[in-house]
Amino acid sequence: MINEEGKKRIRLMTRIAMYEKDEGRTSEPVSRYFRSDYIGLKILGAICCATLVFGMVLGLYVLCNSELLLGDIYTMDLMEEAKKLILIYIGFVVVYVSIVACVFFVKYNRAVKYKRIVSKNLKKLLIRYGKKDEDLNEDD
Repeated sequence: MINEEGKKRIRLMTRIAMYEKDEGRTSEPVSRYFRSDYIGLKILGAICCATLVFGMVLGLYVLCNSELLLGDIYTMDLMEEAKKLILIYIGFVVVYVSIVACVFFVKYNRAVKYKRIVSKNLKKLLIRYGKKDEDLNEDD
């Protein structure tokens, strides 16, 4: 027969195991970074992806409208068109990076929150097994 203390230990171990099975796989790599490093790395990747996508869309536009563009190339103000293109690119990158930063900010905060909960549950479990705070500091 399991006593009440044993049941509490089992509940804590079950919570920790559920975390490791569900959230642990995704939040463990995230929570190893500092917030600014993690989000900065994701923003850098987003800028590269946005540039690649913008280049592909621009290439498709040029390919689909090549006859019109070649016919109007002598009457166009190329510097003005380049300025418009750069402004569109900057606007696209700013919007895309803003969305990516918000998404990964939320993801990072969620991962850190779950990591703190598991850490707290592990400390409770160790205390229930009889380790004192002095013993916990020696293991670190």
